[in-house]
Amino acid sequence: MKYLLSALLFVMLSQSLSANDGAFFAKGNQLIPINETSISVKKEILSLKKVRDKFIEVSVYYEFYNPKDEKEITVGFEAFSPDGDVDGAPKNGQHPYMRNFTVNMNGKNLTHQIAYVADTLYNNNGKIKSIDLNKFEGSKSGNYVDFFYVYHFKAKFKKGINIIKHTYSYDLSGSVDFHYDFEYVLTAAKRWQNKQIDDFTLILDMGEFETFNIAKGFFKNASEWTINGVGKTENQKSHFLNKEVLRFHIQKGTIAFSKKNFKPADELFVYAQNVMLNEGYIPFSYFQEERIKEPKSEFDKKVFRNLPFARRGYVFKDKQVQQFYQQLDWYMPNPNYLPDLQKLTERERKWIAKWK
Repeated sequence: MKYLLSALLFVMLSQSLSANDGAFFAKGNQLIPINETSISVKKEILSLKKVRDKFIEVSVYYEFYNPKDEKEITVGFEAFSPDGDVDGAPKNGQHPYMRNFTVNMNGKNLTHQIAYVADTLYNNNGKIKSIDLNKFEGSKSGNYVDFFYVYHFKAKFKKGINIIKHTYSYDLSGSVDFHYDFEYVLTAAKRWQNKQIDDFTLILDMGEFETFNIAKGFFKNASEWTINGVGKTENQKSHFLNKEVLRFHIQKGTIAFSKKNFKPADELFVYAQNVMLNEGYIPFSYFQEERIKEPKSEFDKKVFRNLPFARRGYVFKDKQVQQFYQQLDWYMPNPNYLPDLQKLTERERKWIAKWK
């Protein structure tokens, strides 16, 4: 039954499990109308923040426009079940890898309910056709389950502009090939009356010293993104996804994508590739330091000791060290940067001491 769901579920399976031995935990999604509605999405600011390389914090600001008199409709959020090397059973009745689901509408916190649904035909004339897990004959625990979740709430839209603030978090997925990956369904926004987002902004905060990739689909060029901080981009062809991706090397700051009259043709898919041990490559990310091969020479140790400074763009006086870092894709030379041991993190100071 699971493979009969929808194109959205297909995206989940084809992207998250394209790498072997993976675990898909959850994905982000848009709020959608369960009822047919004349309400449109005037504005959306979607903010995604990666926290401790463990989970994604989602914060969404919506402006909805209701052209008619006040009306109450059911609004939903589709949360797809986990897959792969996971336990897919609900926890306390909720999605096992999602947390902190909140909705605030026009300054008032709203309560929500959770329904289990067997397929995308759960909308029964504006009402949610849920299943009783106690009587459900499909798989409801283990690595693969035959249902997904619809978080839903009653929303009273006044005439004119209505503001909804929505938050939740979900765990990062991963695999043998991907250090982490996560998804966000953008196309579901087209279920509202205007079938687009009139004014859309996406903000990604991946943390400091991160290399990651975003699959092309809802955008085409690097020029459509703004780096608010220090970083750079490069175009890549991903053999994992068999499509073009934009690779980001972010020293610090956030990245943003903005579009008027946004009609998303694809979903957001972000991933960081695992650094291969046999490549002799030093990663930008703190979280992949354990994948660096042991040093074979005093020069290797010298290179390792200088990694925190290279991350910040220090131009080395030692020509050999400079030549080594110059050939790494993430290195961004900054002649104005002066190394200061005291301004490094405690983790970095321990790293330097380790290779003395």
